[in-house]
Amino acid sequence: MKIAVAYIRGPRGFKGELAAALFKPSSASLRPGLVVTILKGDKSSELEVEYIKSLRRGIGLKLIGIDDEETADGWRGAEILVEAENLEPLGEKEFYHFQLEGSEICEQDGTKLGVVERIDDTTGNALLTVKTDNGEILIPFVEAVVKSVDIEKKMIIIKKIEGLY
Repeated sequence: MKIAVAYIRGPRGFKGELAAALFKPSSASLRPGLVVTILKGDKSSELEVEYIKSLRRGIGLKLIGIDDEETADGWRGAEILVEAENLEPLGEKEFYHFQLEGSEICEQDGTKLGVVERIDDTTGNALLTVKTDNGEILIPFVEAVVKSVDIEKKMIIIKKIEGLY
């Protein structure tokens, strides 16, 4: 299974380097020599990572086969995917987005709220977008709210906080 680890913001310079935003703070899942898939709509390509460098807002990377600004710009907005076995190991209480998507959200008393549709990383913390019978709600993915996560059972237990939803 291939997992999105970053998206391409656009070209960086004139020689095909890409500016990319990571879906988690570390770029350890990307390394020189690794073959990644870049995906934009129904267009995809498998390319080898030549090099990676840290930038203030994400990473700069060069993929073998993208050698000019025009080609790099054509991949603006594309996702960068890696095989699941190439993902960096996570620390305790860390999760990949794909592990949380589709999880059922329940309050501590057992009240079912809905299912996680997506996770958006914000400056302060991640937000879970939860589809409920009454529309969408946003749940901050922080310890004060999220009490437990069971990846195998696809279950997230939260503390009910008045005014949150």
